[in-house]
Amino acid sequence: MGKIIAIVNQKGGVGKTTTAINLGAALAHSGKKVLVIDLDAQANATIGLGFSRELLEYTSFDLLASDLKAKELVYQAPNRNIDIIPGSEKLIDLETALFNVDNKELILQIKLQPLKSKYDYILVDCAPSLGIDVENALFAADSVIIPVECEYFAYEALPLMINKIHQVQTAKNKKNQKLTIEGVLLTKLDNRNIFGYKIIDKVKNLMPTKTFKTIISRSSHLQEAPMRGGSVLKTAFHSRSSREYRELAREILDNNG
Repeated sequence: MGKIIAIVNQKGGVGKTTTAINLGAALAHSGKKVLVIDLDAQANATIGLGFSRELLEYTSFDLLASDLKAKELVYQAPNRNIDIIPGSEKLIDLETALFNVDNKELILQIKLQPLKSKYDYILVDCAPSLGIDVENALFAADSVIIPVECEYFAYEALPLMINKIHQVQTAKNKKNQKLTIEGVLLTKLDNRNIFGYKIIDKVKNLMPTKTFKTIISRSSHLQEAPMRGGSVLKTAFHSRSSREYRELAREILDNNG
């Protein structure tokens, strides 16, 4: 049975999509079958895996707001062992589309159950919000990764995200379901700037047992990869960024036995 990991942070620009693309590629490189679900209206994970937003018939909006089954919405990405349910600007209207739906926060959980036997990992790339899309991701997920940029405002936003996760954990525990924090992932570290290391210390003090050992450095290779329609493993396999995401994948695989 596969594992669903939601990649969440209500703050934008911290590396959620970059992590979904490159962690997915690194897990696939390790021989795992991966599905990426793009729940962001900007559909950057979709673009970053080589798809055009305008040419897609079905998207994750249909996953949450229609009767279509999840397996009908899966596209095969060019990367080996990676599939995707792409994002769409239609997700902007998701709150309205689900306004009168009962138990709307559980739609994704129900829809993804048949796919858990087909994939080793399902990575859900979430929008920078705490809306119904993120609630769906958290209720569907077995665990969460929280990317945090190595800067002060990103650190300040972390407790709010943790509180939201705790709320969902409480609700899921009543149903004998679990939601764990896979880890806080420190991103965009500029190793020439001592302030980034101060943020690392603060995050580790706040989450001493739930901070990944792997830290993702700021890198031009990560910025360039989406323009070339692939992960950094595809465009610059021997780069530091590629190595860091492969180390993150190994850390997750080791933690999950």
